[in-house]
Amino acid sequence: MLLAVQTSFAQGQIPVFNWRSHISYNNVIDIAAAGELIYAASPNGLFFVDLSENSVNRLTKSNGLSDVSIGALGYDSDSKTLVIGYSNGNIDLLSANGIHNIRTVLEAPTTTNKSFKDIAFNGGRAYLSGDLGIIVLDLSSEEIIESYQNIGVNGESVSVSEIVFFNDRIYAASESGILSVSLESGVNRQDYNNWKRDFVGIPFSNIHEVESKLYASSTTDLFAFDGSSWSYQASANTSITAIISDSDLPLILTNSGIFSFDNNQFNLQYSFPKQGISRNELLLYQNYWWVGDGFDGLLKVESNGQQSFKPSGPANDNTWLVGKSEAQTIKLSGGFDDNLSALNRASFFSSFSFEEGWKNAAVVTRSGDSIKDLVDFELINLAGQPSMILAAFTEGLYLYSEGSVRSINEISSNITLNGSGKLTGMAKSDNSLWVTDYGTLNVLHEWNFEEDTWRSYSLTNPRARYAISLFIAPNGDKWMPIEDSRGGGILVFNETNNTERYLNTNGGQGGLPGSKITALVLDENQFLWVGTDQGIAFFPNLNAILQGQALTASIPIYENRLLLRDENITAVAIDPANRKWFGTKNNGLWLFSETGEELVQRFTTQNSPLISNAITSIFVEETSGEVFVGTDKGLVSFKSDATLGTFEHQNVKIYPNPVPPNFDGQIVINGLANNASVKFTDISGKLIKETKANGSTAIWNGRDNNGAKVKTGVYLVFSSNADGTETFVGKIVVI
Repeated sequence: MLLAVQTSFAQGQIPVFNWRSHISYNNVIDIAAAGELIYAASPNGLFFVDLSENSVNRLTKSNGLSDVSIGALGYDSDSKTLVIGYSNGNIDLLSANGIHNIRTVLEAPTTTNKSFKDIAFNGGRAYLSGDLGIIVLDLSSEEIIESYQNIGVNGESVSVSEIVFFNDRIYAASESGILSVSLESGVNRQDYNNWKRDFVGIPFSNIHEVESKLYASSTTDLFAFDGSSWSYQASANTSITAIISDSDLPLILTNSGIFSFDNNQFNLQYSFPKQGISRNELLLYQNYWWVGDGFDGLLKVESNGQQSFKPSGPANDNTWLVGKSEAQTIKLSGGFDDNLSALNRASFFSSFSFEEGWKNAAVVTRSGDSIKDLVDFELINLAGQPSMILAAFTEGLYLYSEGSVRSINEISSNITLNGSGKLTGMAKSDNSLWVTDYGTLNVLHEWNFEEDTWRSYSLTNPRARYAISLFIAPNGDKWMPIEDSRGGGILVFNETNNTERYLNTNGGQGGLPGSKITALVLDENQFLWVGTDQGIAFFPNLNAILQGQALTASIPIYENRLLLRDENITAVAIDPANRKWFGTKNNGLWLFSETGEELVQRFTTQNSPLISNAITSIFVEETSGEVFVGTDKGLVSFKSDATLGTFEHQNVKIYPNPVPPNFDGQIVINGLANNASVKFTDISGKLIKETKANGSTAIWNGRDNNGAKVKTGVYLVFSSNADGTETFVGKIVVI
C-alpha cells in the first residue's frame, strides 16, 4: 500500500521544537487516485482523502515532503508510486518505502522556469511536462534518463501542458500547438526535427484519449484526432480546463460545469452552484466525479450535489500580518506593495484557535463586494462592547463583528478621513485609535472612540505625508516610518507638546543601519527595535528621542561584527524570554538572545520545515510559545521553549514523566515563575544540570553537565524566582 503519512497535530498544542504548517487547501490544482486514497494538491500543500475511513490527512514539509509549491501530481499503479512535481523542478516519489527526493532538475543550471504542469506514465517511466518541455524519469532506478527540451519550431523552447500516449507516439498539448513524436527505440526524441507539429502558434492546454480518438482543447475550442487528421468539434461557453473519458465519451470540465461531449455538442451533466471560481482538474473514480475546485478544495460530485474535502487552514496563503484577538490568532492577507500600490487582494479574515483550528470569512460590505487589501486590525471597547476595527488600504475603516461589516462612516460623526489617501498604519493608545493617511497633508488622524471625536495632525516635515506604518511608544510618541523612495527613515511626533524629529541613517541624527524601515517592536526592557533593509538596531531610551540631543541607534555585536549587518530585515518579534526573532527577505529566520549578542537558533528551508526563506511576518503566541511565521508561500509555526510566565508557579507540568527508555527529546517543565532559575539533581541532591526558564518554560535534554545521558532513576527539579520567594520542587522519573 502507498505510504500514508498523517499529521498528528491538526490543531491543539504541539510538542516543543516541533513545526506545523498552516497552508490553505482551498485551491486544489491537481488530483491523483491511489487505491483507497485520493490525493489533492493546492499550490503550497498536499492532502489525501482516505475513502475507507472518510478522513482527511495532510502531507507537508513538516512531516516528510521535500518542498512546497506543487505543480503537478501523478500516480503510477504499476509501481504504486505517487510522483510529486514542484514548481522549482524538485521531485518527490512517495511509495510504501517512504519519500525519495530527486533534485536533478531542481539543480540543473538553466534560467528557464522549471515548473511541472502534468505527469503521465508509460512503460515504467514518468513523463513530467512543463516549461522545460518533457522530463523522463525511470521509476525503477529513480533517475532522470531523458529530457525533451527545445522541441519547438527551429529548436525553440516550448512549454508543454499535458501529454498522452497514442498509437505508439507521444502527443503533447503545448503553448505552440500539438506536438508528436514516435516512441520507437531508434528515434532520437531529443532532436526537434523528429517532432511533428499541428496547429503551430495556437496554445493547447489539454489532451486525452477517448475510444481510439484524441481530444484536445485550446481555450474554449475542442478538437479531435482520428489517427490521421485533426478536426474542429465545437466551442464551450467558457475555457476548457480538463478532458477525461467517461465510458466511450469525452467528459469536459469548465469553470461553470461538467459536460459530456456527444453528437458535436456539449451536454451539461452538472452545474456548479458557485460561479466565478476556477475549476482546475477532473477525475472519475469509483463512480464519482472528483473536482479540483478553486475555493472549496476537493469536491466529490454526484449529479444531485457535491461534498467538499479539505484540511483546516486559512483562506489563502498570502500573509501580510499575523496578530492576536482575544483567544484567537488572526491572519490578514491584504496589504500593499513597495510602490504603495494596491494589491487588489480580496481580504479574508482567517482566525486560528488551538481548540477549533482555522475559521475563515470573506470580509464584505453590505453591497456584497469584498473589501480589498486589509492592512491592520485593532480591538477597541466601543459602547461597552469589544469591537474589532479593520483598516483597508484604499477603502477606509470598518467595524467587524461576527461576519457583519459596517463602515466607520456609519457609526461615527465628524470623521476626518476623506477617502483620498491610503491607510498605511493603525495603532491604539488609551481611548484613541490612530491612523496614518498616506499622501495627504493631514497624515495623522486620531479617533477618540469613547467620546466619538476626531482630530487630524499635519507635521512640518514634508516627508510626513508619506508615512507607511505607525507605532505608538509607551510615552505617547508616534513613530512613523517613511516610504523609502521619499527619503525613508522615521518621523517621531508628539501631539501634546507639538514636537517632532526626523531620524535617518546619519550619525547623531538617528544612525539607522538602513533607510527602509520594516519593523518597530518594543521589548520587555522598553527598548525599541528597528528593522531595516540593511540590518537591525535599537533605541534604549525613548524619552530622549524628542529632547534634541545627538542620537545614534545602538547595534549589538555578534561574532565581532554588527548584528545582521546588511541583512534585509522584514519582521521582528519578541518572545516571553525577551529574545529577538528576526525575519529576513531571503535568508530565513533567526532567534537571538535578549541582548542580540548570542545566536539561539537559525531556520532556513535547508535545515527545517520552514517553507520559504522569504519571511513576511512573525507573531509569537505568548501563552503557548508557538511562533507563527508568515512567508511568501504561506504560514507555518514553530513551538518554541518560551512561554508567558507570572510571578508565581502555577499548575506546573512536567512531560514526558516518566521519561521512557531511549527517549532523546526534550523534557519540558511548564508553569514556572517567570524566568525562574531551575536546577536538576539526583535523589541525593547532587547537581546534575542548571538552567533558566524562558518565561514559564524550562527544558532539559536528560543529560548532565558533561553531556552524558543520565541513568535510570528519580531526579528532582528545584525552581525559584530571583529573590527566592517563589519556589517549586518536582520529581522526574527516568526509566
